[in-house]
Amino acid sequence: MGLFGGTFDPVHIGHLVAAEFVREACRLEEVVLVPARVPPHKEMPVASAEDRFRMVELAVAGRPGLTASRAELERDGPSYTVETLRRFRELRPGVRLAWILGADLLADFPLWKEPREIAAMADLIAVARPGYNEQKGVQILRARFPEARVEVVEIPRLDISSSALRQRLAEGRTVSVLVPEPVLEYIGRNRLYAKAGRRR
Repeated sequence: MGLFGGTFDPVHIGHLVAAEFVREACRLEEVVLVPARVPPHKEMPVASAEDRFRMVELAVAGRPGLTASRAELERDGPSYTVETLRRFRELRPGVRLAWILGADLLADFPLWKEPREIAAMADLIAVARPGYNEQKGVQILRARFPEARVEVVEIPRLDISSSALRQRLAEGRTVSVLVPEPVLEYIGRNRLYAKAGRRR
């Protein structure tokens, strides 16, 4: 099982492409998207945790092998990876876990909360875009945690960010090919972002 954490504010096709490519490349039975309640290293999300979970749920509906989890919404405080992994080990005992992260985060992995415990509980799958040299991050991680199991998966370059999507929505500009239609309808119906209901 691959666990893919993030704020998903909002979830977009870049997230789904990463999840699908990793699932296929690593032969995972399931990739679970796990919205963070309180991201420990980012500003607070614009949309509520419940709204972000619902958007992820809508985005993965009908996509075999992709699911959404409320695991990080069910506890207070920052959504630390090590605590999420412990929770999934309780929920799915005996299932081999993998944590999916951007290759650009590998170099900072030693600064995460209890990184050695994370590496002991799960494989690490680093998602890399074409042209990005992830080897430095891999070398840093393996130098500190030689026991870590790391795999790098290259995905298509899609320069999409949730912050740029929020800006476009606030300006009433189209995001219709960047966000799954059910998610876009949810955003408009609930006016999650400024002027989100306007579409061209």
